Amino acid sequence: QVSSDLSIIDLDVPFALMFGFSSSLNAYSNLGVLAVVTWQVLFVSLPMIVLAIRLQRYYLASAKELMRINGTTKSALANHLGESISGAITIRAFEEEGRFFAKNLELVDKNAGPYFFNFAATEWLIQRLEIMSATVLSSSAFVMALLPAGTFSPGFVGMALSYGLSLNNSFVSSIQKQCDLANKIISVERVNQYMDIPSEAAEVIEENRPAPDWPQVGSVELNDLKVTKYKICMYRAKPFKYSDRCV
Repeated sequence: QVSSDLSIIDLDVPFALMFGFSSSLNAYSNLGVLAVVTWQVLFVSLPMIVLAIRLQRYYLASAKELMRINGTTKSALANHLGESISGAITIRAFEEEGRFFAKNLELVDKNAGPYFFNFAATEWLIQRLEIMSATVLSSSAFVMALLPAGTFSPGFVGMALSYGLSLNNSFVSSIQKQCDLANKIISVERVNQYMDIPSEAAEVIEENRPAPDWPQVGSVELNDLKVTKYKICMYRAKPFKYSDRCV
């Protein structure tokens, strides 16, 4: 998990920051061109911007937690897969392939769930942003149609409408890139938490050394022990517990 977070910080966060800044600059530039031609569109666009910010915060409240859950479940899946590969010989010797396969499918489902919900939340946000962008463009075109003849040249109006047509994609891309950057920052938070984890204690602590006669009591307990060799014969030991005082 640490290596995955460091990879996101080194490779994904810089590009997400760059794309988020460029997309936001492009979106507000398109909106500025529309405002220059038809300043009346600001009465519609400014409330839409406020609503978009509220939608973004509402979306991020769930998306961040889904990304955290996705990272946690991904760690469990990777650990189980690595342990299964390293112990494949033992698993096959005891014929436990089915149990490990079922456990792997269970972990895959747990990891895919948050990813699916995050994708659904992103589509929920994009749908509402597209409706808002279409509303701004329609309002701008309506105001242009009401302007007196000769207010602006046809070329200038055509340029404004062409910028308005790209406002939809640029506005959605801007909010989406900002949300993606906020989700990537979770890796920075996790690495910061790892840095604050206290180190393990020393192997030998003089003031906490056990007594010379420790341990005084020991026990051995076996439950459902199976010993097999090449599927020829199998020895099954009955559960028993042995306890004695050490001398």
